[in-house]
Amino acid sequence: MLYIQFKINDLTSFEALKRVYNVLLEIKPKEESKPIEFWQEMIPNYAKDFLGGYYEEEKALSILIPASFTDTINYLEFGLEVDLEGLIQVDETNVRLDYSALSFPYGGMDRLLIFLKAYDCIPYEAYTGFSVVKLYWTSAYDYEATELDEETQLYRANGYRK
Repeated sequence: MLYIQFKINDLTSFEALKRVYNVLLEIKPKEESKPIEFWQEMIPNYAKDFLGGYYEEEKALSILIPASFTDTINYLEFGLEVDLEGLIQVDETNVRLDYSALSFPYGGMDRLLIFLKAYDCIPYEAYTGFSVVKLYWTSAYDYEATELDEETQLYRANGYRK
C-alpha cells in the first residue's frame, strides 16, 4: 500500500479536504463523476487559487500542461487511478493518506501532493511503491525527495509506518 503523510496547518482546511475525500470515496469505485458546479461549490476558493498558481507555473514550462479547474477535477475523478484506503489522523497535526495504485503510472503522485498542499496540508513523507521518501518543499509547488533506506526496509518487511 502506498501512503503520503502530511502535516495539518489549518484544521478548517483539513475538514474541507476530508469532505472532498469522502466524495471521492463514494464516486471513484462506481466510476461516476459530479457536475463541475458541484466541485466549484465543494472546493474552497483558497484551494482553487493555489491550484491555479500551480497550473500557471507549469504552463509557463510547457504548453502541454493543462491549466484549468476542470482538468483538476478530471484528474481527481478519473486520472488518479487509485483506491483510497484511508485517511488516518495519526495525532493532532499529522495525517496519513493510504492508497493503492490501480495501474502504473496511476496518474502521478505529484498532482496529489499539490492537491493536499492546496488545503494547507503539507506532505512530508511518502511511500512511492519503491521507497519511503522524505519530502522537502523548495517552493510552493516544488519539492525534493530523499530516500530513507532504513524506513524503506522496515516498511517492506512489516508494513511499518510512523
